[in-house]
Amino acid sequence: MVIFITGSAGLLGGALVQEFASKGHRVIAMVHRDTEIKGNDGKPIPTRRYIDRMPEVGEVMVLQGDITCDELDFDRRRLAQLQIAIDCVIHCAALVKFEAAIENLQAVNVEGTLNVAKCFPKARFVHVSTAYTCGLQNGPIKEAPNSKNGPFANGYEQSKAQAESELLKLRPDAIVARPSIVVGEYANGRIRSFDTIYRAFKFIAERRIQTVMTAQDASLNFVPIDHVVKGISALATHPEHHPAIVHLAARQAVSVEEFLQLIGKIPGLRSPRIADINSAVIASDGMAARMVKPYLSYFTRSPQFETEASERLTGRRSPQMDEAALLRQISYCVETGFIRRRPAERSSVAF
Repeated sequence: MVIFITGSAGLLGGALVQEFASKGHRVIAMVHRDTEIKGNDGKPIPTRRYIDRMPEVGEVMVLQGDITCDELDFDRRRLAQLQIAIDCVIHCAALVKFEAAIENLQAVNVEGTLNVAKCFPKARFVHVSTAYTCGLQNGPIKEAPNSKNGPFANGYEQSKAQAESELLKLRPDAIVARPSIVVGEYANGRIRSFDTIYRAFKFIAERRIQTVMTAQDASLNFVPIDHVVKGISALATHPEHHPAIVHLAARQAVSVEEFLQLIGKIPGLRSPRIADINSAVIASDGMAARMVKPYLSYFTRSPQFETEASERLTGRRSPQMDEAALLRQISYCVETGFIRRRPAERSSVAF
C-alpha cells in the first residue's frame, strides 16, 4: 500500500511512519517545517525527499506541505499524481495546544482536516482525533458521534469535536480513531517526547505542586503509544473497509487518587496531597500552577470509553493499565531524567 501520513514529524506521526515502513508499505510522510522524522525510540528514520515518484517497498519519502492551505500548498500536477497513487491517508497533523486561540485551533484542526480530506476523496481516510471529544461528559462514552456543542474543557477538544462532525459530513466513509491520553510503550514506558499531560505530571512528581484538587470519582484513561500505533495500522490496512469511530483506549481508567498514590512508590518521589475540588484550597499563581492549569480538567472528570468497536475491527484487545504498567510509566520518566527525585519539601503550591 501507498500510505500518506500528515504530521509525520510529530510524536505519533513519527511512530506511525516507522511502523508502516517496517511492514513494507510505501510511505509518503508529509511535514510542515521539520523534515527530520523520528520513531518512538528517538532514532531518525531514513528518508528521501519526495521527487515525483512513488516510494519503493519500505521506503519513506518526505514531502513538505501545509494543511491550512487549499490543496495543501501542492501544485496541481503533484497533487494529481498523489491522488492516483495513494491508497490510504492517515491524518495526524493537529495543533495540540489547549490554551491556543480558538481561531488558530479551528484553522488547523477543523479546516486543515477538511483540506486533507478534500484532496484525497478516493483514498481510505483515517482521522486521528481524541477520545476527549466527549468534552465534560462523564460515564460511558460510546464509539459514536459526539456533540460538537460540548461543553468542553478547552478549545482543543472543541476543535477536534467540530473536525469530526464536519469530516463525517464530507466523508461518511471515514475512520475516526480516538486515542485517550497517550503515554509510553506498554512494556517499558518509553516515549520520545514528554508532551501535554506529562508536564503536569512532572511538576506533581517533583513536589513543585504539592496539593492536587480532584473530584471524588475522577479517573484517567492512559493508553500506550504502541497500542495506538498498532490499532491505527490495523484500521488502515484491514482487507475490508469499515467506516467507524473507535476508541484507542485502556480497558479501564485508573482513579486519579490511585495514580497519584503510585508516585510515592518510586524511591525519591512522594505522592501529593489530594483535596476535593470543592475545598477551599487555592491555587498558587506561580509558574508551575500556570503551566499545569490547561490539564486541570483531566483530574476532575470520569469518562468511561467503550472499546468494543475498536477491538472488533483491529483484532487487538485494549490494554489493562494495572499498577505494574503505570509504575513502568513513572519509572521511565525518572530513569531518563525527565522527573528528578526531590525528597526535600518545597514551598506549598496547589492546583
